[in-house]
Order: sequence, then structure tokens, then C-alpha cells
Amino acid sequence: MKLLSYSKALYSSWLYYSPDRLLFDAGESVSSIMGNKTFAIEKIFLSHGHTDHIAGLVSMINIRNNAMGDKLKPLSIYYPRNNFHISELMNYMYRTNSNISYSLDWIPLQGGDEVHLFGEEGSRSARSINAFATEHSRGETSLGYNIVEQRERLKPEFRDKSQEEIRDIARSRGRGAITEDYRQRLFSYGGDSVPLNPEDVSSTEVLCHDTTFLKEEDRKQYKHATIREALRVGIEAGVKKKMICMHISTRYKKNYKEIAEEVISEEDPPFDVKIIPPGRIYREY
Repeated sequence: MKLLSYSKALYSSWLYYSPDRLLFDAGESVSSIMGNKTFAIEKIFLSHGHTDHIAGLVSMINIRNNAMGDKLKPLSIYYPRNNFHISELMNYMYRTNSNISYSLDWIPLQGGDEVHLFGEEGSRSARSINAFATEHSRGETSLGYNIVEQRERLKPEFRDKSQEEIRDIARSRGRGAITEDYRQRLFSYGGDSVPLNPEDVSSTEVLCHDTTFLKEEDRKQYKHATIREALRVGIEAGVKKKMICMHISTRYKKNYKEIAEEVISEEDPPFDVKIIPPGRIYREY
């Protein structure tokens, strides 16, 4: 998995998922850090309309219209339906960017909606984005997103049989008799909400969760999530490979690693945990 991200709570948050050329949120630093790689982005998925998650759209839309790159490449921006702040930004962009050379589409979503990415729908390896409702702050509609892949596996009743037995059954009854289709969540992004519903991200391979507060006592209101809450979401959800902790408060800039590792040790999750340091670029190859 290839990721490029920047997260500094209250200032800027975004994450680029390069395998599918997707950008999740668009904080102010995204164009400066990505440079001409912004032309690689095909779809943007916004979690909510707070400034630190959408301010980078202004420069990105302009740069894709004027910098050295494919100025005709279309861009689709998906956002939570009825989000007032994003609607206001859209109005501003329409008023100030009348000469955009490429197709720019703003597409509202709500929990349960699905966006097809590539591959024939319903076929093996086809991928899509599934949106789910999250809780951020009062009056602010917000969404999280799962990247989902269509896969095939042996039916449970055949999993203890030998390869030879399986081949014989497939020859006599056809491959469809021994396999079943299923949908695997590859990557889940929750924005900077309170703890996610584990059912919404169950069995995902990689979970990107808000961990604004590394210490429980630092949260004064029920907003955002603590690292302990996020880890428990991941454990209950059955995360298969990794959790990425982001949106960490800058109050922990000097000692984030020490505090986080103590909580991780106490919770002892059965998956790897990666931390996006507050105010620093995170790359994963």
C-alpha cells in the first residue's frame, strides 16, 4: 500500500491513497506537498466541511487548471450531502473559477451510498467506495469511507479438503459449486470523528482512525477520539493488518511517540499500529 499524508489537528488533514488515486480530505498543505502529483488524483472524498479538511481544495482546483500537467483530466469531489460548509465552498469556487479547463463534478453522498472505482461491477477484483455515517460535531454531517474489493474464496464446507479433492469436485460440478463471492474492506477512513462504529469497518485490512487525544483526561468534550478508543474500535472490528493514527493534537508534538506506545502496549492490539506525527509528512511505500 502506498500512502502520503499530512495531519496537524486544527490546521490541516489529508491522506492520498495512491493505489486507486484517491484523496481523502483536502487540508491546506495538500497541493504544496504533492506538487504536480495532484494531477494523479482522480477522486476526492471529503469527510466533513471543517476548514482544516477542505481549505486545500481552493488551491488544488486552481493548480490543476494552471500548472504543468494534464489540464483536461476530470476530477470528481464527493462530499456529505447537505453539508453547509462544503456547499458554501462550492458556491465560492463556481463564482471565482469560471474558466476551468477540465470537468469538475461535485457529488453528494450519504451513508450507504457506493461509488464504483474500477473493474466490471460484481466481478472479481472490482473495487468500490462505500460511505458510512460518522459523528463529528453537532449540526455537521460527516462521512467515513471504505475501499471494498470483490473477491472469491472456497465455501466453508470445502476448506478442510485436500487440493486433489477440490480439483475433482470442481471438474465434476464446476468451479461455482466450491467457491463463493465476498466483499473485502481494504482500507477504511473515518475522518476526525468520535469513535467509529466497529460494524462499519469490520474486518477491514487497514483502518485510519482519528486519535486526537493521546491522554483521556485531555478531552474536555465528546469530540474526536482518544487513541485508546480508536484501538478498541480496531480490536472489536477485527482489523486484519494495520491501524493508522492521525489528527493528533499538537500538544503532543514532543512526546507523542512515548505516550502512544504506552497505550498501545496496554491495549495490545493484534495488528500493527502506525502513527502520523502531528505536523509532519507521513509516507508509506
